[in-house]
Amino acid sequence: MRIQEYTKEMVDEKSFIDMAYTLLHEKGDTMNLYDIIDEFKALGHYEDNEIEDRIVQFYTDLNTDGRFLNIGENIWGLRDWYSVDDIEEKIAPTIQKFDILDDDDEEDKTLKLLGEDEADDDDDIPAETDDQETLNDPEDPEEEEVDEEIEESDIVIDEDDEDLDDEDLDDEEDEDEYEEDENTEN
Repeated sequence: MRIQEYTKEMVDEKSFIDMAYTLLHEKGDTMNLYDIIDEFKALGHYEDNEIEDRIVQFYTDLNTDGRFLNIGENIWGLRDWYSVDDIEEKIAPTIQKFDILDDDDEEDKTLKLLGEDEADDDDDIPAETDDQETLNDPEDPEEEEVDEEIEESDIVIDEDDEDLDDEDLDDEEDEDEYEEDENTEN
């Protein structure tokens, strides 16, 4: 039975993946995923919201069922239509191949190695720009000159810091008193 002759009940009962196989087999040509779904909607007189779950399952099945082949850009066909060579050349993802250099290649000055193009582009970038400060760090830390030593009398302590220190001392005294009270109770 041709897919165009399916009744609504038949479409309800049959899986979309099997119907897609029948549809592509009868048509004999690749189809866009959305065209396949539109065909199913027309056959079953479905609204979008009525078959949303079935579409999700159908897409999953399309990707996992070995009978189908994604040609690209959501175009699907049957794997039977393609030879192994066709699949390898046109459909399989390309893998970059790199040649291993031998001694003669290493001596070839015209040969560009992977990544050399990017390195050549960096030649016009200055090592130091006007907005950068230069640091003249001495190699030996003993050679570094110290302007002057800071004396203890020159150190200024902020009053807020003193208040915190006093509070910390008060807390410690409270803890000591608490411990003494506990010891006398026992």
